Amino acid sequence: MRQEDISEIWFEYEGTPLKWHYPIGLLFDLLASSSALPWNITVHFKSFPEKDLLHCPSKDVIEAHFMSCVKEADALKHKSQVINEMQKKDHKQLWMGLQNDRFDQFWAINRKLMEYPAEENGFRYIPFRIYQTTTERPFIRQLFRPVATDDQLHTLGDLLKEVSNGTVFPCRVPDGQWNLNLV
Repeated sequence: MRQEDISEIWFEYEGTPLKWHYPIGLLFDLLASSSALPWNITVHFKSFPEKDLLHCPSKDVIEAHFMSCVKEADALKHKSQVINEMQKKDHKQLWMGLQNDRFDQFWAINRKLMEYPAEENGFRYIPFRIYQTTTERPFIRQLFRPVATDDQLHTLGDLLKEVSNGTVFPCRVPDGQWNLNLV
């Protein structure tokens, strides 16, 4: 293939463009969890699907997206206080630790984002996204406090019940398929 024939690389599975800003495991679970591994995807070098995908012209865009997600989570957990107190070198260390699979380097910074003062009894809100393929909304996200009004800690089940409003979440298991109905 000639260099001039290559525009922007993108990936696709059975006609569905794969969003680069979604974790690969999530994409597999949403689109192909019943498929055998290794997952066969198609690599494209032309005909970028403008309506379906965000452009990713450089690694800097990926880093900016990652930091945006970290800042969003910190805004929910700490009113952005932790991320705002960090220096640029801390942001870079967090990113480089993740990018280079250096857990100690990553955790030295991420640890600060996971702490909260004991008197606050947890984060302000729990940052979460429930990804879905069956609706117009790609994911569900809303404010959810980690502690109930009666000072009981919320569980993952509590979160799912609150955001589902009785929706059936399909969950695939190796032997077949079952549905989790939360009401």
